[in-house]
Amino acid sequence: MVFSPSSLALASALFLASAQATYLSNELSFGHNGKLSPNARVIPHWAIIGKPDPPTILSNKVVLTPPVPGNQRGAVWADSALAHSQWTVDVDFRATGPERGGGNMNIWYADKGKDVVATSSIYTVGKFDGLALVVDQYAGSGGFVRGFLNDGSTDYKSHHSVDSLAFGHCTYPFRNLGRPSRITVRQTDKSFKVSVDGNPCFESAKVKLPLGNYFGITAASAENPDSFEVFKFVTTTDNHAPDSAGGQKAEEKPADKPAEKPATGKPAPKQDRGKQSSASPLYFEDTPASQYTSSEAQFADLHNRLQAMMKHISTINRDFNEYQTEATRRADEAGRRHDALLSKLLSLESLLKSQYDPSNSLKDISSDVRSTKAELHNLLQQHAAGIKLAVRDTHDNMKLSLENSGHSLLKFFAVVVGAQVIVGGAYVMYKRRKAGGVKKYL
Repeated sequence: MVFSPSSLALASALFLASAQATYLSNELSFGHNGKLSPNARVIPHWAIIGKPDPPTILSNKVVLTPPVPGNQRGAVWADSALAHSQWTVDVDFRATGPERGGGNMNIWYADKGKDVVATSSIYTVGKFDGLALVVDQYAGSGGFVRGFLNDGSTDYKSHHSVDSLAFGHCTYPFRNLGRPSRITVRQTDKSFKVSVDGNPCFESAKVKLPLGNYFGITAASAENPDSFEVFKFVTTTDNHAPDSAGGQKAEEKPADKPAEKPATGKPAPKQDRGKQSSASPLYFEDTPASQYTSSEAQFADLHNRLQAMMKHISTINRDFNEYQTEATRRADEAGRRHDALLSKLLSLESLLKSQYDPSNSLKDISSDVRSTKAELHNLLQQHAAGIKLAVRDTHDNMKLSLENSGHSLLKFFAVVVGAQVIVGGAYVMYKRRKAGGVKKYL
């Protein structure tokens, strides 16, 4: 196969242009390049509206509803409509507030979104045409992510039960996490999928959103407000070139869009990406170089091959990015759990050492025994000293009492003996006088 220099240069330019695009839609994205606004007043390619005050734009985020005061509404809407049928949107946001704070955030893909939806939530919007993803504390729960669809015929504002119109939901406690959360919306030709922080939320094979709608984010806070902050809104597409404005009709009537054919007259591979599996590669039959007799035929064949190659590179790149994001998230989660478990084990070990260390227990017991022994010894000494003192005092008192009692007894004996002697002497004298007296006779 021989290529002319002009065809090679054109093919190289096409390849480089496709490689440099990396499927990022700058007009439908913000926050992906590190700087949100050039002047802290506007976001390029996006409109800022709010009631009563507009959202606050900081260096790395836009604050849709401030922490104070409550009852605020804020919104950002893309100026350009989406022109691709297969796309992915990543929204990084954070919600903080008091324990009983309230509010909701809505991610929209709606027709004439800024004019029809403006700053409304799913409960205050009228007849909109498109998709709404609602993040709120539905039914008093810790957090819910729900999906709503409307074709413009249902007035949500006057509906008696808006919550019953959700076609998909999942629980997600989004408040006061201390880090941004990520909601990923993925639309392919086969399914519509929503995931939160890399975890599947809900998916439907019956949802196919049309082209030409506008992306937007609205938030509303209650009287006790939650503050909703948006860090990134990144839109990527599977194809660099936009789809036709009548892409939906083109899928129904493929004959209306002529297929590109090489100069050999053989049909080129089907360009209907919606009917092609991202995992099944495109194969081209080998053809001899002699069949490519013109630069147009060479370029057509090279263009088809480069297009197929870029499609597979984009698919591989997207799958790799998803895998890398999921692996990073799991590694971070495992690291956090490991650190938390290690800290708990260390605290438990220190607690056990402080409370149940045998050496400490033996030391405490030994100290208690020593103190008890010392107290008993002191008590015994005091008691013995008291007994000795009491015995000594008693002995002295008895001796003194005996000495005093001895003198009294001698005196008593002397008195008694003396009294007896006196009485005996008196009696003897009486008898003598009586015997020596004159006897009288009658």
